[in-house]
Amino acid sequence: MTAPPAVVWGRRVWLTIGVVILLVAACYAAGQVSLVVVPVALALFPAALLAPLTARLRATRLPDSAVALLILLLLLVVLGGAGVFIGRALAEQAPQIADHVSRGLSRIEDRVDVAGLPGGAGGIEDLARKAGSAVAGGGLLSRGLGAAEEAGAVAAGALILLVVLFFYVKDGRRLWVAVLDLVPARHQARVDQLGAQSFATIGFYLRGRLLVAAIDAVTIGVGLWILQVPLALPLSMLVLLGALLPFLGALLAGSVAAVVALADRGFAVAIAVVVLVVLVQEVEAHILTPVIQGRVVSLHPLLVLLSVTAGTVLLGILGAFLAVPVAAVLARLVDNLRGRPAPTRRSRRRRGPPAAATGPAEARSGG
Repeated sequence: MTAPPAVVWGRRVWLTIGVVILLVAACYAAGQVSLVVVPVALALFPAALLAPLTARLRATRLPDSAVALLILLLLLVVLGGAGVFIGRALAEQAPQIADHVSRGLSRIEDRVDVAGLPGGAGGIEDLARKAGSAVAGGGLLSRGLGAAEEAGAVAAGALILLVVLFFYVKDGRRLWVAVLDLVPARHQARVDQLGAQSFATIGFYLRGRLLVAAIDAVTIGVGLWILQVPLALPLSMLVLLGALLPFLGALLAGSVAAVVALADRGFAVAIAVVVLVVLVQEVEAHILTPVIQGRVVSLHPLLVLLSVTAGTVLLGILGAFLAVPVAAVLARLVDNLRGRPAPTRRSRRRRGPPAAATGPAEARSGG
């Protein structure tokens, strides 16, 4: 006998309330041990990013420990080299960028009357200083690694992340099977599939985002050079970093480039820079992102904006970066639970988190 609709909906409501309570409790518990939980969660992202390379190295019959060590060394070399190059390009020109921004804001202030704005701002520069103080006071930039403010805690978290990443690459299959063993047998295949799709989605998003950010930086950097805007290289590096954060990062980086152009080249060139940034963002949104990332991480722009905003409020810059891949994973999970097919052929590959996801029996027999 079918239950009345009121009973069915009542059960769903109570189930939803129970799930929400469990999630809140889990988040609270994770917050108490954030120094461990945050690196363990973050290590999934480089593992997913480098999954294709890991698979190729495994195909050479190298021992799992050697593959994990090579992946770790490669990641450190790439991040270290990129950090030195980008950091040097920005650090050496930081005073000039700050000077150009200050002069650009002064030129805007000469033409725009901000005396009537609320808050008693004495000018645009004063308004910018107050906004920066409000952001810093709100803690949006100080909770990057789970509110670990001390340098020792950050270093410890980074070390834990590297160790966890090593074991994800080395023993990822066995670790995933241990998780599956906690799931009732009748649901293991479904959870296995959900895990594989989630892991693949993270990898697709990160690889696509890095490629899109590089294209944005090169395109805008060349445009700034053609327009003879000073500091084109450090500004393109700033665009590269900003493009990793959808919407907000690109907007901030483009605004800095426009203000620098205004200070040195005048309003006409500044407007040209704004048009360039807008055109690049439109090409990214309607051509690059759909082609490079496909429908695997296809999210409505409003959902992306809300996700980035929520992530920024919760975890600062780190949350802004992680918000979109997490939202994409949730979207793919909802598709799976609703019985929708995988968005693309690539998403049906069984990569599994954080190594190829296999069934319990197969994984045990494979070692």
